[in-house]
Amino acid sequence: MKLKDIVKQAIDIHVHIGPEIIPRKYTIEQLIKEEQGKIGGFVLKNHFYPTTPFIRKVKPSDKLRLFGSIVLNSAVGGLNPEAIYAANLIANSPIMVWFPTIHAENFLKQSKYEIAPEWVKKKGFQARLARDVKSVVVTKNKKLTQEAIYVLRVIKKCNGVLATGHISWEESMILINKAIKMGIPKIVVTHPIYQKISMPINIQKDLAQKGCFIEQSYSMYFIDKISIPKIVNQIKKVGSNSVILSSDVGQTFGPSPSEALLKFSTLLNKRGMQNNELFTMMVTNPKKLLKII
Repeated sequence: MKLKDIVKQAIDIHVHIGPEIIPRKYTIEQLIKEEQGKIGGFVLKNHFYPTTPFIRKVKPSDKLRLFGSIVLNSAVGGLNPEAIYAANLIANSPIMVWFPTIHAENFLKQSKYEIAPEWVKKKGFQARLARDVKSVVVTKNKKLTQEAIYVLRVIKKCNGVLATGHISWEESMILINKAIKMGIPKIVVTHPIYQKISMPINIQKDLAQKGCFIEQSYSMYFIDKISIPKIVNQIKKVGSNSVILSSDVGQTFGPSPSEALLKFSTLLNKRGMQNNELFTMMVTNPKKLLKII
């Protein structure tokens, strides 16, 4: 099977969509218009708002599957189980719940700004310094906060997908181990190769063996300049059966999700990843995660 044909069946679990304070390439209507017939579906992400209401605006289609999500940043109240419950109420399929991204304690500690000015480039926008922004706290004294535990309970009740966001890899271990004990079966380790996370490969392998999916995103190469050989090395050590390839695009300057996955898979293919492995990481695994198969 050609890579383009694999992408046509792929489910991209990480696509940013507007409107958002960070300029985005697409609204949901624009994304559907451009991507219909080019890819199997998306999980739609917004750092500030749940995306399930966006999906309710459009007609359902088996040709392009759309999945909503919520990111537990401060805009939705941080570790707010009620926000998850409300977002899930209007969803027709499992939603993904990302733990904090731009408001994660780990992210803010390693950033100068909450939202980097170059991300926005909007007249009148004044970026807040990261040190002035209250972080969403997930762990204290190496234990999950009670708020985080409440969130896990709601994720389980909603049959949602847990994604780790931009919390530290140490926090991710604590979070995931608790989630597994609570019986949450659908877990994604969000781009652990990202410089602000840098999860050791032995930890990735351990979490994969526990049933988690490890995400590798095109944006890590395209934006963060992580080399393709390093990405391939991590995939091979974890094993393609436990890896999901995503685009993590939606930036105004970037490609469409289908273009991103085609470029990503082509680069990986040139570095020795076989088509059957790429099919597993772009089609089979995300469908298992989202209970499509």
